[in-house]
Amino acid sequence: MSFFISESLERRRARLGRTNGYDGLRLLLALGIVCFHSVTITNGSAGAIPPPLRALAHLILPGFFCLSGYLVATSLSRCASLAEFLVLRVLRIMPAFSLVIVASALVLGPLVSTLAPADYYGHPSVAAYFQNMLGMPHYRLPGVFTDNPRTGIVNGSLWTIQLEVACYLLLAGLALAPRRWLFDLLLAVTVVLLLFPRLPFLGLVLVWLPAKHLPLAFFTGVLLHRLARFVPLNGLCALLAFGLCLAIAWNEPEPRLEWLCLPLCYVVAWLGTHNLPACLTRADYSYGLYLTAYPIQQLYMQFFPGMALWWMNLLFALPLALLCAIGLWHGVERPILARRHELAARLVAARPDALVRK
Repeated sequence: MSFFISESLERRRARLGRTNGYDGLRLLLALGIVCFHSVTITNGSAGAIPPPLRALAHLILPGFFCLSGYLVATSLSRCASLAEFLVLRVLRIMPAFSLVIVASALVLGPLVSTLAPADYYGHPSVAAYFQNMLGMPHYRLPGVFTDNPRTGIVNGSLWTIQLEVACYLLLAGLALAPRRWLFDLLLAVTVVLLLFPRLPFLGLVLVWLPAKHLPLAFFTGVLLHRLARFVPLNGLCALLAFGLCLAIAWNEPEPRLEWLCLPLCYVVAWLGTHNLPACLTRADYSYGLYLTAYPIQQLYMQFFPGMALWWMNLLFALPLALLCAIGLWHGVERPILARRHELAARLVAARPDALVRK
């Protein structure tokens, strides 16, 4: 019966406290990305995916950004200063990200490159690859994966991390607003401009933005957090919203993905406010899985080109990526997250007042 009972998102959060549904959803989305890439890396495109599954695949990245926007807005509301917020974001994103960049350029690259080690390390593309850590995307290393269907792409997942960091910076800019109502107004304007980037005057500044539906999903998640007291949650509405998302994503060949952000954020909020068995979310391997699976899947294509089947690629890459994710979580992410507030306090002088009041 509770499936049909409406309760505001804010009240549900207060009643249940911290739920692990968001952690479970994050892991599910990461696994979805690995499955999707097993097809695109094996075949060179997503054309081999049947339309129903392709519609589901269209929901994965926007789902990640909806989830990220909602959770990052929660973090922002708890931070004592803008500097603290930015430092905490850096501590969450950059250590594992930077380690994967370094390992790809200095270990993976020379092992599989067609170039001799001296020629490889002296190539300007190697130094350029480190610019990924500065937000400047570079996907190729010299002589690496040159014969694969996804030619020369070392890690095709990196661009979304850089786009998400850009969303953090824009959110921080909006948070400079001196009043809550002004922050909310700027946030609403941002969502409208991302939804209608060809509006006269201001909207035109966003026409150039790549994958506009992903920043839109992020800021819709932020908006959902801000309007939590006005958002009624119930299972029937979530089911209808999910059906609407599938209908929008199924509209081939050019689905209007920006229109699914609002219903998808509703589905994310409803799913996230449920509890899963604690053993499923005791550790967060989703980020490490997302960062490491792509190059491992490319390795499969280089080592076993005669067995170019997506499910064999998946069976090869998923266990190895999971091992890498376990190593990243226990060796890098968890130790830093356990001390993140201590580290942030050393790096910034946090103000006693909240940056954006609830």
